[in-house]
Amino acid sequence: MSNSNLIAKDIQSLEVDSGVVSLFELEYSSSTTLYFHPGLSTSVRITNIDGGTLTLNSSQTITTGVSLTFKGLSPTGSEVSVTKSISGDNPDANTITVSDASSLTVGMTVTGPGIQTRDYSPIVFDTNTYYAIPMELSTFSVSTEGVQNRPKLTIGNVESILRSSSLFQNANDGGNDGLSDFKLDDLIGKRLTQRQTLEKYLTMDPTTVSTKSVIELPKRIHIIDRVENKNAETVTFELANPFDLEGIKLPRRQVIGKYCPWAYQGLTFDPPKGACTWPANSLVLDENSSGDLKFYAYLTEKDEPIMWKYLIHNSSNATQILSGKTHSGSAGTSYAKDALVALSDGGSGYTYWRSNKDSNTSVPSSSNSDWQQIRLYEPWVSGQTYSTHSDSADRNDYVIYPVNNAGNKTDTTFDFTATSTIYRVLITNNSIVPSSRSAHWTRGDVCGKLLSSCKARFQFMSEENDNDKQNTIVGTDTNTAVGVLPFGGFPGSRKHR
Repeated sequence: MSNSNLIAKDIQSLEVDSGVVSLFELEYSSSTTLYFHPGLSTSVRITNIDGGTLTLNSSQTITTGVSLTFKGLSPTGSEVSVTKSISGDNPDANTITVSDASSLTVGMTVTGPGIQTRDYSPIVFDTNTYYAIPMELSTFSVSTEGVQNRPKLTIGNVESILRSSSLFQNANDGGNDGLSDFKLDDLIGKRLTQRQTLEKYLTMDPTTVSTKSVIELPKRIHIIDRVENKNAETVTFELANPFDLEGIKLPRRQVIGKYCPWAYQGLTFDPPKGACTWPANSLVLDENSSGDLKFYAYLTEKDEPIMWKYLIHNSSNATQILSGKTHSGSAGTSYAKDALVALSDGGSGYTYWRSNKDSNTSVPSSSNSDWQQIRLYEPWVSGQTYSTHSDSADRNDYVIYPVNNAGNKTDTTFDFTATSTIYRVLITNNSIVPSSRSAHWTRGDVCGKLLSSCKARFQFMSEENDNDKQNTIVGTDTNTAVGVLPFGGFPGSRKHR
């Protein structure tokens, strides 16, 4: 190595003349790494040099003719100080122009008249740009015996910071955007690397390969193991050593009792996650003599079917129940298997039920196995109001989104799309677009992770062969002859049809 170990000499000296800077790298996927720092460095630095145009890590307004001082370190660790005059207008808010950029290198600090320091500016190190986000990390420690240290990483409002609408940048895509479809749970299992150096070494040219290894402390690598706490302001993750993940099993898969470990519809994710092949829009195709019938089988986490509202209500007057669809609340009237009824809740509303057997004369209730409670959806249309229920969140309004050609909630001819799914409203609104990342909505079509949840979908059988699209009825019976459950979802379960 041509350079002595500069940072080792600094740490071993009686007094360290520069503060320690922590930088973090989060391996989000095989092709995407997020670079960030706690936002504690206030120095203005050069992040790129293109001819006489210098890109800085923060926006500046500098007058032509002003002299600025650029300071840094040479590859051998000696101080370098250069004075340059501004020769033209700023091409962009975070650029300045000098007539001669010789002797300047990426990482140099910039001082002089008009330079404004900030504590949230990006930092360039080892050719990577690290962006400032509000974060706090508890102390790392290493032990050769006993329980390993599990540090806590706290980040402010992490979901909104990392999404594509945020100013947080993803260095892999040119620094123009965040992540297009970020969810908090996506960070579980990701590798977090902490890099540390002294602030003065940020002024070294990061392209000097022989210098990198001698100005950086050993890297510390942890795995994001779980979400410890989440509130409206912060999210706290618990980190684990790569060799100390509690409950990890070989070959890198843990079987958990009766529950499926795969991500629901995971094969439709980008990139795919798990092997659940259930379509994003819950479509089931059925070939018959008249062509392909399209059924859409939606169910809640409790395996409650979610069906179109106007299989029970009158689309011409949404408050009215269709003839023959109102249950009196008394035993006597006989209903066929898969008949749908509305039962008064004793007030101005209804609960909705599907008969699980023929000649059913009993009264629907959650304790009566002859009846299955169901939920009803309408198409989501901007400007229409979707409301919560005063007594039970399960009875909040359900919508299907996205759909095409829906003019209002009572539309009977809307078209499904490749990603049409069900959402349940959490906060009454008339304009918030449904999304699993919205505080106003949550997914309504959710897998219960049980064999019954899997069977209800992969062995779906509609009540009648010609009731497709909006008219799909998720029937009581399942088709065990053709509906094969995906292998691997329940590796600990016995083989049953």
